[in-house]
Amino acid sequence: MPFLPLNRDLKRLRRQASLLCIMSLSLLATGCMSLKQYVDPTLPKVTVADLKQPETRQSVQVFFEYQTKGATNAKATEEVRPMLLTTLKKSNMFSDVVMAPATADRKLFVTINNVPVTKNPAGKGFATGLTLGLAGTTVTDGFLMDAAYDVPGQAEVKHSYQHALHSTIGNADGPANLTPVAKGQAMPQIVDGMVLNLLNDMSRAGELN
Repeated sequence: MPFLPLNRDLKRLRRQASLLCIMSLSLLATGCMSLKQYVDPTLPKVTVADLKQPETRQSVQVFFEYQTKGATNAKATEEVRPMLLTTLKKSNMFSDVVMAPATADRKLFVTINNVPVTKNPAGKGFATGLTLGLAGTTVTDGFLMDAAYDVPGQAEVKHSYQHALHSTIGNADGPANLTPVAKGQAMPQIVDGMVLNLLNDMSRAGELN
């Protein structure tokens, strides 16, 4: 499946699940290696249709960095960047979306930081809209997106958003009232949700005109 940042707890638990499967055919038959992922529902749902289109579309140059616990993750940056560009382009909020070495007067700087939430008191705020209380093994990853929009002659605009992803291993129950996402779609949904919220807030505030 495409890259998905997982914390050390999840990697350790997957290794343990592998050992259990090797030791017991019955466990293998029940799908002990299964991994299901659930996108947290806290962030408001925004679609392209919700966006207030600017009076005049402008070209924007995008700078993106993906981090893991605050440290630059070059591999993840390369894999997540296309997801960011896909959402920016489908939004129709800009006349063109370009990367370096191309240039545009308007520049959008985006950083996504993957912060483990499970057993991390500092990360408790990432899943405020969901009470887990689950049986079995559940791991939660938090995502903090910081964005800055720079237009010559104007004050820089800044916004921040939080999102979360819950992963269950083996026969653990998933969060109530949530459906697991299709394989390979978790990270695109996380990025899409945060970027569309950013564009919605900016468009409503007239920051893209």
